[in-house]
Amino acid sequence: MHNLIALCHMLLLAALLTLPSSAAAEWPFTPPGLPAIPAVEDADGWCQNPLDQFVLARLKNNQLVPSPAADRATLIRRLSIDLTGLLPSPVEVDRFVSDKSPDAWARLVERILASPRYGEHWAQHWLDVVRYADSDGFEYDDPRPHAWRYRDWVINAFNTGKPFDRFVREQIAGDEFYPGDMQALVATGMQRLGPLRLNAGMQDAEKNRQEVLTEMIDNIGAAFLGMTIGCARCHDHKFDNFLQADYFRLQSFFAATQPTDISLASEAAQAEYEQQLAAWQKDQDGVQQRVDELRETYRERIQQDRLETLPIDVQAAVKKDADQRTATDIRLVAEANSILTLTTELIDREILKAAKDRAEFQQLMVKLTELFHARPRAPLTVMAAIDPPGEVPATHVLDRGVPGDQLDRVEPGFPAMLAVSARSANAAIQPVPLDEGNSSGRRTALANWLVRKDHPLTARVFVNRIWHHHLGRGIVNTPNDFGAMGAAASHPQLLDWLTVELIHSGWDIKHLHQLVLLSSTYQQQSRRRDQAFEADPENRYLWRANRQRMDAEVLRDTMLQLSGDLNGQAGGPGVRLPLHPELARLQYKGSWHPHPDPLQHLRRSIYVFVKRNNRPALMESFDSPSTMASCGIRSHSTHAGQALALLNSSLSQRQSLRWAARLQTQLGHRPASWIGQIYQQALARPPTREEMRLGKRYLAEQQALIAADRQAGATLTDDDRLLALADYCQVIMNLDEFLFVR
Repeated sequence: MHNLIALCHMLLLAALLTLPSSAAAEWPFTPPGLPAIPAVEDADGWCQNPLDQFVLARLKNNQLVPSPAADRATLIRRLSIDLTGLLPSPVEVDRFVSDKSPDAWARLVERILASPRYGEHWAQHWLDVVRYADSDGFEYDDPRPHAWRYRDWVINAFNTGKPFDRFVREQIAGDEFYPGDMQALVATGMQRLGPLRLNAGMQDAEKNRQEVLTEMIDNIGAAFLGMTIGCARCHDHKFDNFLQADYFRLQSFFAATQPTDISLASEAAQAEYEQQLAAWQKDQDGVQQRVDELRETYRERIQQDRLETLPIDVQAAVKKDADQRTATDIRLVAEANSILTLTTELIDREILKAAKDRAEFQQLMVKLTELFHARPRAPLTVMAAIDPPGEVPATHVLDRGVPGDQLDRVEPGFPAMLAVSARSANAAIQPVPLDEGNSSGRRTALANWLVRKDHPLTARVFVNRIWHHHLGRGIVNTPNDFGAMGAAASHPQLLDWLTVELIHSGWDIKHLHQLVLLSSTYQQQSRRRDQAFEADPENRYLWRANRQRMDAEVLRDTMLQLSGDLNGQAGGPGVRLPLHPELARLQYKGSWHPHPDPLQHLRRSIYVFVKRNNRPALMESFDSPSTMASCGIRSHSTHAGQALALLNSSLSQRQSLRWAARLQTQLGHRPASWIGQIYQQALARPPTREEMRLGKRYLAEQQALIAADRQAGATLTDDDRLLALADYCQVIMNLDEFLFVR
């Protein structure tokens, strides 16, 4: 007992010691200023830009020294995966390694930043934060057929170098800032990305509206403010000086905002679409009706067969009218229902066993799939959020956040904790005249406040996100929480310097990338040094580069890339992948219809249809976010399911075989060449002598095993060699060095 009490005291003391100081706690909520660049001895020998001087000063203060630069092959693999989510080709690696010019690294960074693959990869980081998905979530999880336009807008924003202040303005109020700009209208779809609960039966309009507003404002808090403001919906924030009234003042900016799908087609095109849709729906209903009839016939037959196996008293209770059942009958019926309740999957299996109806049922299911993909595509339609003309509804503080329990009325205003002397807490709002009438102008006022140069959080939070993805750890290691319960900043002055640099560069995101990537800090080795590890085991002070595991999307894309199957087609509606039948049956409504063109299944992961309640197994195993809540930092779990996915999944086995076939076609039967090319393609380096020896031995032994399994004493065939090579390719894709970026 005494030991337990002592342990509790030690834990309490440790918690108190890790609490931020008053100054540190207030720092994120003061306007960023330009700090003095530290003067550090020996800076000229290591520092590439002022960023390095901040890092080196912190290292020296903690009696640490930086690590040497990584070798060039490691650097180009790190940079390529970091910026594009794809592997560099052996040709690109050789070209960079051979380029001895002093600006080789800077030119490589500039070239990769100019690649359209950059936007496809970095858009995913932002989509994690704003909870992008192609479906609503919750029970129904209905599709959102026009959400993909927002995803493509984000990709294009990164690729074209859209300034960050405009990036913010368009998402908050693109319709008000840039009337007539369809892409700016698309950007407002950010307000509609939260999960949407649609309950059956009686609808509570006020509650539903409050849920929509809550999702809108919580997204603003997480994405732009980096704060858990959702905690203040029901009461004043327990840890930050964020009042419940502040929450509803922010919500008031969206009081008039309505989720709206806007068709940009002509009246004639819209009428033609509706006519085609009506004809399609008639065909769909006819086929579905026949499927339902067959299912109902078999349901009754199966239930009757099962009922006859039950005791006589149970059968009698089930056959009685509900209003005539006794208490005993009700209990018996409840027990019987566990046997008599049938799933659609079970009924379908019984139909497929029946010779009489099997062929018709199969034809009907094929027809349903064809109809699903033949549905007329709606004319250009934008998933937007706008303020329709008219009176703006009042906003009230809600008692404990309960819709209908109204307290004081509030007007749009900014949180008191962020209203420094240079800024009033009140919002100056002017209606915005549009062709269809005045928009409220409230969202314009909010957007302008968010991108003020003296705003404490917006730029800081975004810069920290960029740093987090490049270095593997944010300067504030809780990217969505800069508040009192978030992590203390490891280099607050550096974060402020980078923030001011972003603003002074004209909010140029690619300039921010270059500052980080051209630094010696980024280019360090990731090798562990025992003495430094003992002093700073979490690498808070950046004495080395952090090893980072590939995200799920990167893992899938690189597997497709190695096999040569990756389809580089960009943009468009999300592609539905084939799912394992057990996963496909998790659909609550409708059926899962994979895209009929197999080539579409090979698109980059960012173009895959994101269904909240039904994610591909590989994505789930490797910690892709659930999309129900904002994800500022992905968890990196380690469990047996990951190894099983890489060893046994149809994806890894298929792509390993395709990779092996590609190598055989290119190189013929030359095991040494195979091994050398595999290492260059997957790991951006040649194999060591020992790795070459082990690789040859593995191929020889695996070929013999495969031939022996096929037939005792059989001679080797080309198929045996191909299968052995495919197994070797799969081994390489399971290596720690492949999965983790050094």
